[in-house]
Amino acid sequence: MLFGIPPSEKPNLYILGIPWDNSSSYRRGCARGPRAIREATSEKLYNGFNESLVNLTEYWGYKDLGDVKAESFGELVEKVYELIKSHYTGELFIFLGGDHSITYATFRALKKVSQEEFGLIYFDAHPDLYPEYEGDRYSHACTGRRLVEEGFVKGRNVVQIGIRAPTKEQIEFAEEHGIKIILASEIYHCQKVDVPFERAYFSFDMDVLDPAFAPGVGNPEPGGLTTRELVEVIKSLKTEVVAFDVVELNPSYDYKGITAFAAAKIIREILGKTAKNELTLHVGG
Repeated sequence: MLFGIPPSEKPNLYILGIPWDNSSSYRRGCARGPRAIREATSEKLYNGFNESLVNLTEYWGYKDLGDVKAESFGELVEKVYELIKSHYTGELFIFLGGDHSITYATFRALKKVSQEEFGLIYFDAHPDLYPEYEGDRYSHACTGRRLVEEGFVKGRNVVQIGIRAPTKEQIEFAEEHGIKIILASEIYHCQKVDVPFERAYFSFDMDVLDPAFAPGVGNPEPGGLTTRELVEVIKSLKTEVVAFDVVELNPSYDYKGITAFAAAKIIREILGKTAKNELTLHVGG
């Protein structure tokens, strides 16, 4: 798996699947996302180089921690925290969802374990800033709001990219708390994005892409980014990646693996970007 990157007993990269979709509000099935992403990142499909010709196999060694399973969201949050606590000493984590509520569990855990400051870059068609959704305060439609309201990230350290299905209530919350929203229409005109912080957790909801490029999602929203536009945004960001997730991939609606392969592309470019930054810092030092 993973572009030919070798498994390692002393990894600098951890992979954790979180097959949870009980917080989904529309089409269930994202629980099978981790398996689909693992299959799509196989070295049988891709070589180990990203677009910038960074050889991922020379920098990364990984350990797959398997999947976290839970009967309730509270149990999921605690299991994710304990797992990260038992492994994290500064390595990069990739989290494979699952619906977008898993970002609450992973971001919260990393903040509590690392005790470090970092922002949140949130790629999504939806702001996920509802106070509650259908009676669920931890619905995938509430993830951004819960993280801000519970103090795990300051609003001014949140940037949302690709938004095109907001509500007035959610925009007002974003404005009140200093959350920066970059609409999909803005990305259409310019793929260069600047953020006001140096380190961030990156969260990729696959519905940030237009359904033509990612049909296999729980809540498809036309008018989104192309895969090319998303890659260019990733390249433009100067922010250090402390961890990232890929969520909302629903294999039940994925045609010929289009969405899974787009997820693999995102992962490969993020790994190359992170390795390149680390190698540059090492050489420069």
